[in-house]
Amino acid sequence: MRKTKQDPDIEWYRKIVLRRGWWLLLALTALAVWCGLHLRQLRVEAGADSLLDENDPALETYTQTREAWGTDEYAIVCVTADDWFAPEGIERLEAIAEDLRGIPHVDSLLSVLDVPLMRQQPDRKPNLLTLGSALRRLGDADVDLERARAELLEHELAVGNLVSRDGRSLSILVNLDADVPADEVEKRRTVMVEGIRKVAATWSGKLSEPVRLSGVPIINVNLIEHVRHDLRVFGLGALILFTVALALVYRSPMVVLCLLLAAALPVLLVVGLMSARDLELTVITANLPLLLFVLTLPYGIYVVERWREQGGSAGSREESESRMLAAVRGAWKPCLFSCLTTLAGFAALTTSGIVPVKTFGMMMAVGMATGLVVVFLFVPAFLTRFPWRPARKAHGKTAEDGPRGPVALCARLASAMPGWVVVASALLLVAGILGALRLNAENKFTNYFRKSSEVYRGLEHIDRQMGGTVSLEVCLRAPEAGFFRSGAGLQAVESVERYFDSVPETGNVRSVHAVFREARKTFSAEAFPSLQSGALIALVDLAAPEMLRDVVDPDYRTARVFVRLKETAPTLNRVRILEGLQRHLEGRPELEGLEVETTGIFVLYANMLRSLLISQRDTILMVVAAVYLMLLLLFRSPWLALLVLLPQALPAMVVLGLMGWTGIPLDLVTVMTGAIAMGVGIDAAIQFTSRYRTELAVDGDRRAALRRTHATIGRAIWIATSVIVAGFAVLVTSEFFPSVWFGLLTGVAMLMSQFAALTTLPAVFLCAGVPRAAGTGVRGKRNA
Repeated sequence: MRKTKQDPDIEWYRKIVLRRGWWLLLALTALAVWCGLHLRQLRVEAGADSLLDENDPALETYTQTREAWGTDEYAIVCVTADDWFAPEGIERLEAIAEDLRGIPHVDSLLSVLDVPLMRQQPDRKPNLLTLGSALRRLGDADVDLERARAELLEHELAVGNLVSRDGRSLSILVNLDADVPADEVEKRRTVMVEGIRKVAATWSGKLSEPVRLSGVPIINVNLIEHVRHDLRVFGLGALILFTVALALVYRSPMVVLCLLLAAALPVLLVVGLMSARDLELTVITANLPLLLFVLTLPYGIYVVERWREQGGSAGSREESESRMLAAVRGAWKPCLFSCLTTLAGFAALTTSGIVPVKTFGMMMAVGMATGLVVVFLFVPAFLTRFPWRPARKAHGKTAEDGPRGPVALCARLASAMPGWVVVASALLLVAGILGALRLNAENKFTNYFRKSSEVYRGLEHIDRQMGGTVSLEVCLRAPEAGFFRSGAGLQAVESVERYFDSVPETGNVRSVHAVFREARKTFSAEAFPSLQSGALIALVDLAAPEMLRDVVDPDYRTARVFVRLKETAPTLNRVRILEGLQRHLEGRPELEGLEVETTGIFVLYANMLRSLLISQRDTILMVVAAVYLMLLLLFRSPWLALLVLLPQALPAMVVLGLMGWTGIPLDLVTVMTGAIAMGVGIDAAIQFTSRYRTELAVDGDRRAALRRTHATIGRAIWIATSVIVAGFAVLVTSEFFPSVWFGLLTGVAMLMSQFAALTTLPAVFLCAGVPRAAGTGVRGKRNA
């Protein structure tokens, strides 16, 4: 073994890390404590704006429409019974509404109790002059309940919005008082949702069906709760799994503690940095702590395994330090380049227009660099302070004797049938590529939640019974005021509505023309032949302005068609609907001279999903280029870099192919899987290739070199990958399905990277050969 103390380039490491290890450990502890104090201000955010593409031009339009038409900060309380249009049903509905009004931070309510009833006296001709005083509401004492029921069940604005077509389900819109500073909105939203849940729990037992909840505040609070639940469960579950797995492998409390602390420190530092910079955790970045932990852990395992090969701390302190220096020297370069390739995979995500994805990529890149530095400072300092003597020959085995267990099986497979392994891997790669071509991003928001969850139950019921859950808006602007009170203006609005008659996923449609149609049911053209459209709209505006305010502005220059679409419809295809709408709008002569803009959550979500496909392609290409460049810098051989790169395309392609063949759509979380699989999978390949070249320089015997490589770094790869897969298994407990898919798919990617590194890569080396490390030869001695 080379005397590392004579190497000036590493002597500083001995002095700072090994000789002054206590000071280093104390400094890292102090830094961890400082970051830990900042965790108290860590915020969890799950607003809809955090899930959208900030580069989408439609986002600015949507923001402007919210300023003009009001925010989406209202919860939907859906109640079901058979007697809403009986006195006892109305009394019950009023009691529910009263309970909801008593919740803190509730600004206002909207329900069928607030809908103006125009046709309470069908046997008498309506009086234009006394229309306002003649209007009734469902709760009025003199209302005819049967006529009220008939009117509401065919009401253009109420049916599918506030009442189901069968009259059994009613929606109460609970508006949040959000006219406060942004940091207060979340607190008020949480308090309001907690109050709504209590009211819902109270009334669920008194109705024929449970109360269902939905709306932006409900979804927002649920997502935050899922993030916090996942952080707790993942943290505790992963800690237990990692502890048990490492204890079974090393059977040393000190080694287990060392590895866990070395992997946990970067997490604490990065999350503390996020808190200090006021970066919140979202449903996307919530996986960052677990992912950073499991990706940092292998670096510590590689150092420990190298030290284990040297004999650990057996002998004098000087010998123990020399062995540790040799272990660090052997592990540092492969870990550095594997870290850089992994870092490149995460850095590619910073090109995304979705802020949490960009933040995730940036913080994971910082975290990987931090993790590498921390591991190579903490692990040597800790183990030289707390000695460990591994039983290298407890079973009569050494590296020369070859690998054991599953690693031995991989070694025999690669050595006995290298050609068949390469062919099988190539076929698997082709199948993955073909599957990746089938990838789609046609996702549904309801697919994010388990069927038993509050959000899913509310969304599904409202979607099916109340006329849709996701909104699409077509905004029309005229050059002059009063246009949308005229016949031409109403025809323009009607021409937009006409498209949705052919869209089977359409639920409720609201517009100024719908108000006109509703008014015409009372003031028919036959009974009032001289009553023009403008006069009729003006009459409604005077008697019941609330019917118009969310579909046309006060000067009638701007109007909107507000459409709710049924997201749970099996035929839903956002691209088809939006492209069809665009073609329809371009060909309508009624819209000539008008500004027409399409917006709404439906549009933003469709654009975001479309951008995911583009992002997936771009990030994969960037990662492949970055990984090849890193391999070229490491091995100084274009041929070897290509040989290592091709097998390590397997993890990414298998994962993407699996998604394509099984129909798992891309979403905000799974879109990161391909780039991560490519960047992470190369770690094992770099470790294996670096060690193989060293072993090959000993005697030039490829098969013997592979046997020794499998017995040494192969064992470390198997341990590290198996522990990582176990850690990702914790994600299946998430209530948020994208996290479940992320855990499963990343676990599959890690298993494939293990297979590729221990089977495909050595088979490729046997078939194609591999250049030896520069400066070594067959006569050289193996340098541990």
